[in-house]
Amino acid sequence: MFSNARIKMPHIAYKWQVTIAVALGMFMSLIDMTIVNVAIPQMQRSFGSDIRDVQWVVTIYMLTQAAVIPTAPYLSAKFGEKRAYVWALIAFLFGSLLCGLAWNLSSLLFFRFVQGIGGGILLPMVMTLQYQAFPPEERGVASSALGVLMMMATVLGPVLGGILVFSFGWQWAFFLNVPLGIIAVALAQKLLKPAFPRSQTHFDISGFLTTATGCAALLYALSALASGNFTRNNFILLFVGIVLLLAFVGIELFKAQRGQEPLLDLRRFKDLTFALSGLALVFSSFVYFGLLFLLPVYLQNLHHETAFQSGMIQAAQALATLLILPLVGRLSDRIGPRPIALIGLILFIAATAMMTMLALQTPVWMVVGIFIVLGWANGLAQQIPVAAMSRIESDESQEIATGSTLITVLRAIAAPLGVALLSNIVQLQTQVYMKRGALRGTPGELFTQQSSLWALHDSFLLASLIATAALVTMYFVPRKRKNRQEQPVPTPLREEVSLP
Repeated sequence: MFSNARIKMPHIAYKWQVTIAVALGMFMSLIDMTIVNVAIPQMQRSFGSDIRDVQWVVTIYMLTQAAVIPTAPYLSAKFGEKRAYVWALIAFLFGSLLCGLAWNLSSLLFFRFVQGIGGGILLPMVMTLQYQAFPPEERGVASSALGVLMMMATVLGPVLGGILVFSFGWQWAFFLNVPLGIIAVALAQKLLKPAFPRSQTHFDISGFLTTATGCAALLYALSALASGNFTRNNFILLFVGIVLLLAFVGIELFKAQRGQEPLLDLRRFKDLTFALSGLALVFSSFVYFGLLFLLPVYLQNLHHETAFQSGMIQAAQALATLLILPLVGRLSDRIGPRPIALIGLILFIAATAMMTMLALQTPVWMVVGIFIVLGWANGLAQQIPVAAMSRIESDESQEIATGSTLITVLRAIAAPLGVALLSNIVQLQTQVYMKRGALRGTPGELFTQQSSLWALHDSFLLASLIATAALVTMYFVPRKRKNRQEQPVPTPLREEVSLP
């Protein structure tokens, strides 16, 4: 399908060729998330469905990602990192095409499942390839390079999505991925060095079944319960999800101790740096993605900004992150990622604390200022995964694959839970304040808006407490080793392995 001939780029180091090769794949995956959100209202009108049904377009993709992410290390070992990455790109591309051709909501949901398989494997593979290409002392720069792409997707996604969906229909939220995907596959084929698959690799079917069903059940149940749907079935599903994940932990540890090959080597958590950094990442992702969901609610529903104005104000956050990331990467490589992440978490606490003072008539310049602080916090906090991976050397390819996958799993679980819990607090607390106002005889639209604002303040306060927990956790991450015994040995060129 695509040529295996290598592009000779003598003036560009291989680590930057890897960055170029994985950049478009990551950008495509991230921009898809923002564009699909923009297209949700038009899908609702097109299919004649209510918002609860159409929201499954987002939910089923998220659940599929959570289920397949743990397979990334096995695929890397079985087929080699390059081949696994290319196949994930093709699966995402093919799923995107099918989504754009969907004829009803049911077919779209099934095709989103197909797309989620590729998307779930894609992101940990991007991290694996990037961290393998850069030595440990340069991973701050490596992370910042990916962070710039992430912020570009955040800025361009809503704008580009609005133009395409408004002009050509919701299908173009998916069709956009087709030309991007073809270019991404071609770049990966040309620039990435193929690697030998590991011999005698076995797929851990029991581990996969327990973690896939456990993650899906747990995420669905917690999201439903956080939305106030306290049914018996949801509590049963929550219990089943917890039991399955505990069974997964037991199976993986048992296999690792017996010298068998687990789906995910959970012994990585024995590294205190990785374990504490991973917990801090869970807390910070919970806060960040929850805030990204709530802040547009404040801007459009309470501050009465249009969708376009809201998007422009939110762009301040992404632009602030973009501007600080290059400096963050270089500084992290000099002094280590831990102090950078600590400063970022302090700014997270400051930003959420300032949000508790937002009013219905807060000047726009003050709102923009809070978004800028949040953007700085996000840029600095992106060094948390770098800290988690800092004890893994460049030539430990399987350790890098396992660590990258575990980080992606932690983030994939924390993000939707943050959205569900923080938004549910707003919903429940708004009702509480409204009932209190009714008892006092305080009706009116203004009081309704003020009740929603107070509820947002409660949610922002909880976010501030969780950010504080992230800061405390990150504080106990061991400091960077001062001296290295030796410089990392460059990874030797590996022989070509052509795709079948």
